[in-house]
Amino acid sequence: MRTVVQDKYFLRDVHREIDLYDRKMVHLVKHESFATDALRDAAIRKLSLKREGLVTTAKSLAASGIEFAEHDLPRSLRPEGWIDDRAVDTEATPAATANAVAVVQGTTGSSSSFGAQVARLQRSTPLGEESPLAAALGSWENDLAAYKKKRRKLAVAL
Repeated sequence: MRTVVQDKYFLRDVHREIDLYDRKMVHLVKHESFATDALRDAAIRKLSLKREGLVTTAKSLAASGIEFAEHDLPRSLRPEGWIDDRAVDTEATPAATANAVAVVQGTTGSSSSFGAQVARLQRSTPLGEESPLAAALGSWENDLAAYKKKRRKLAVAL
């Protein structure tokens, strides 16, 4: 039988998995379409139960003395006002600030506790660094525009 070595690398992987579940839940809320709100809540509940098990594991490993780097913590587990020491101190551009405000305002209207977690996740990005969620949400639009442009060229060529 295979045994899992619970060391700092295992804890780092657990933190990454928690961050993955956070992103999956954001995707469910923003992009997935469900027939009813009950189905949406059931899907979110299912992911949050899996995430909570990982959070419990991560907290118990940290409490047992396994070392970890603070920058490896998932954004949802970072303390309020956390700033990455590795980040370069620069001013946020007005466009990035407006984008972050629009994302936060779009998620804070949610009546569930998950909406509050998403808003906190958006606010917890280090200064001078674009939100990974905002970057991911913006990149698919650019990819779609490039795809449409390429399709138009192919249609004209045929």
